[in-house]
Amino acid sequence: MDSINKAFEIFEVFLNNDDELSINNIAKLSGINSGTVHRITSILVKRGYVTQPKRRGKYFLSTAKLLDFAKIVQQKLKIKSIAYPYLRELSQNVDEAVVLANLLGHVAFIVAMVNLDHMISFKPESSTLSLYSTALGKIFLANMSEKELQDYTNSVLLKPRTPNTVVKVEDLRKQLKQIRRDGIAFEDEEHELGIRTVSAPVRDWEDNIIAAISVVGPSVRMTKQRMQEIAPIIKNYALKISHAMGYTKNSL
Repeated sequence: MDSINKAFEIFEVFLNNDDELSINNIAKLSGINSGTVHRITSILVKRGYVTQPKRRGKYFLSTAKLLDFAKIVQQKLKIKSIAYPYLRELSQNVDEAVVLANLLGHVAFIVAMVNLDHMISFKPESSTLSLYSTALGKIFLANMSEKELQDYTNSVLLKPRTPNTVVKVEDLRKQLKQIRRDGIAFEDEEHELGIRTVSAPVRDWEDNIIAAISVVGPSVRMTKQRMQEIAPIIKNYALKISHAMGYTKNSL
């Protein structure tokens, strides 16, 4: 039983980090000795849950397995089919790309994307996004309990992806407080230079946040003034999707 627990702990380290990890990284994050980490990670590689592109190189969670898990989530919630017409309409309304994501462990998993040709830069293989550096992710973080948020900041290294990335926990908490108050999240080139985003939550009939939607655009078009103009529009569409998912209130 102890070995099973350790296997899940190591798997969760991969699930909660979107970076490539060495055996030493995994041992440090899991608190498990490196010998055990190496043995269990080797098994995860053989089973296809973890990938090691280069011999003696670093490891990362298999995108194929994440896609399998996402399909299960989509089948359970059916949110993609419900939300997609609204995403398409929102994209046409603001003339920018739109993304829908679910929370998967300590990362955001992209479920649907619309009008990607409007984006200057996009990596289609990047199906997961960090929470602390994206507007989508901050929607999920802002609605975590204190314990969940503490667990997140204890287990995920906030490292700079761009010069704008918030890497101090106290600064992140200030942002999350405002997001909870306003019901909207802004990202100013924090995850990728040249890209700004505006995000809003999607809720279900029990008032739980089950997804987040985001308008994504290049900073040359997505000025800070334009982000403010988009904010009430995306909140309106997030509310429409929420109502379609059974949410009964008139605001998010």
